[in-house]
Amino acid sequence: MASFTGQDYMDHYMPQSGPTAGSPEPTRDVPKLPDMKIGDKSKRGVAFCPWKLIRGYPYRYAGKDDQEAVVEFFNSTIFGNHTWDFFYLTYTGVDESRDPLLLVPTTQFKAFLDYANSQLGTELEIPRGEASDKFCLLFGEFNTPLPRFLGRPLDNEALEGLKLKKDFLPEDDLTCLGAVALRYYKERMDKIYNSYKYHKKNPEIARRKRIERQKSCSRMVKRAQRYLGLREVSRYPPNTILSGGWRLEMPTSSMDGSVRFVCVDIEAWEKSHHVVTEVGLAILDTKDIMNIPPGKDGHGWFRFITAHHFRIREHVDKTNHLYLPGCPELFDFGNSEFVSDRDINKVLGNIIGDNGSTDKRPVVMVGHDIMGDLKYLRKIGYNIWRLPYFSDEIDTKSMFQRWQRSRDGRGLATVCEELGAPGRNFHNAGNDAAYTLRAMIIMAVKQLTEGYKAPEEGENDKSEEDEWSDGEADDGGLPQTSAEPELEPLQQSGTHAIPVIRDSR
Repeated sequence: MASFTGQDYMDHYMPQSGPTAGSPEPTRDVPKLPDMKIGDKSKRGVAFCPWKLIRGYPYRYAGKDDQEAVVEFFNSTIFGNHTWDFFYLTYTGVDESRDPLLLVPTTQFKAFLDYANSQLGTELEIPRGEASDKFCLLFGEFNTPLPRFLGRPLDNEALEGLKLKKDFLPEDDLTCLGAVALRYYKERMDKIYNSYKYHKKNPEIARRKRIERQKSCSRMVKRAQRYLGLREVSRYPPNTILSGGWRLEMPTSSMDGSVRFVCVDIEAWEKSHHVVTEVGLAILDTKDIMNIPPGKDGHGWFRFITAHHFRIREHVDKTNHLYLPGCPELFDFGNSEFVSDRDINKVLGNIIGDNGSTDKRPVVMVGHDIMGDLKYLRKIGYNIWRLPYFSDEIDTKSMFQRWQRSRDGRGLATVCEELGAPGRNFHNAGNDAAYTLRAMIIMAVKQLTEGYKAPEEGENDKSEEDEWSDGEADDGGLPQTSAEPELEPLQQSGTHAIPVIRDSR
């Protein structure tokens, strides 16, 4: 064994990343990496996705209606004429029995999803929000190991053959890492391995949790209606403003105080999700619409929305294009403002509120898959959970799921299209914030005037509705805010300080 080195194995037995002799060239435009040999380190800034997470994608992220077709497509087409450049990391975390971590470039998985959508007519995509981090892994922070090239197998059998060669793979030396970096790397590798573990669930417990999530979507819609003056606090018999002969051409009933809806959208750089490039805000102060009729689908209130678009001055050269087409220069609701990374938290504090604000009215945060955007706010120095009058959260992704009685989430552009209010230049943070707040208004008004989407043929209307709503006697209940998420290990140790509401940083 001593005379048989890893380099010998690389030169004579392992495939390179260039075309294999006699193999068909891919017929689609699939991102490929420059020629590499086994053991070559990837470049910094390349995003990777665990292979096991890709294989489990149809079961976790495909909608119920499409899942069977997506599973079949993945099983039959995962290789075919699609290019996969496999990389690996040999450190396996606390469990040494694990196989080396297999990774492929995220761009190649995105290309595969695009191809699946073109063949199946689906809208498969890399999830947004917190879940997207699992599919876009970056390595090399603090000089921790970078993934090494393994090969470009043409089918699953060839991949299994590569995996059997793990004893010959070059390993990374972790002894050169400092204590903090080593702990970070080990914890991160364990987190990655655990991200695609599948645990068998008790079906009854899962059903109860699903129904509670669905009913919470319904309560959210009702609270939004209450803040807009479209629904009164519960009493017996149950009452909405429609019961008094109200019409869309009339102002809403007297509101129980006023709130400020603040919609936020954050755009982060695709090559480093810690780099925020744009911040979008859209504000609706309900005191401005107290005597204003909403009009059809709430369009009469749109003119009272104030939108802001902030571009981070240090990152104006970074525009997304690999996964989603960014358009930071195409803000359609005013003029973009350029703000330094150092000052963005102060600017946000002046608009949303901070510990020196005189306006203490409730702030209701709005977003499309809102948790990810709130966490990004904290990353750039504005911690909404420290704001005393942060009172509620409205998620338009969840509202739309309630509208369609669907467990599947939809992107903002699709939501706007389905609601009859298409937009343009999405993935500009300012535009997305404005369209999200419009979508909230439309759904709140539509539910009141039109009801929810009719069930599909064959569905039991009564049982389906029982799983989504507590009935009209329910006014949405008390305001609901999420708990502040725990900081990442390096943030806890002080590597990334998280300022409070306003901080000079």
